[in-house]
Amino acid sequence: MELDYKEIGRNIRFYRKRRGLTQKQLAELVHVSDEHICHIENAHTKLSLATTVAIANALGVDCNTLLGDTLVSARGAILNQRLHELVSKMGASKLELVVEFCRTLEKFDVSKS
Repeated sequence: MELDYKEIGRNIRFYRKRRGLTQKQLAELVHVSDEHICHIENAHTKLSLATTVAIANALGVDCNTLLGDTLVSARGAILNQRLHELVSKMGASKLELVVEFCRTLEKFDVSKS
C-alpha cells in the first residue's frame, strides 16, 4: 500500500488552520523546524510515524484523520467528520446551499468518474 503524502499534507494543513496555528507554532509544538512542517504539508518529504503521532497530538486529532484517504476502511468516517466540522459553523443560508448541492449531487452517478 502506498501512502498518499499529498493527502496527508493537505489534512495536516487543514487541521492546523482549524486550530489557528501557523507552521512555526505547529513546528514548536512538535519539536521540528517550520521548514520541515512546510515540506510535510507540500509532500516534499515523508514524515515518520513519530512525527505523525506528534502532529496528531498537537492538532488534537487522531492519526487516522491525518492519514485520511490512505486508510480505505476509515475513509467514509473521516470524510463525514470533516464535513461535520465544516458545516457545524455555517449559518442557515449556507447550510441550505449545502443541502441543495447534496440533493443535486445525489442525482448523479459519481462512481463512474
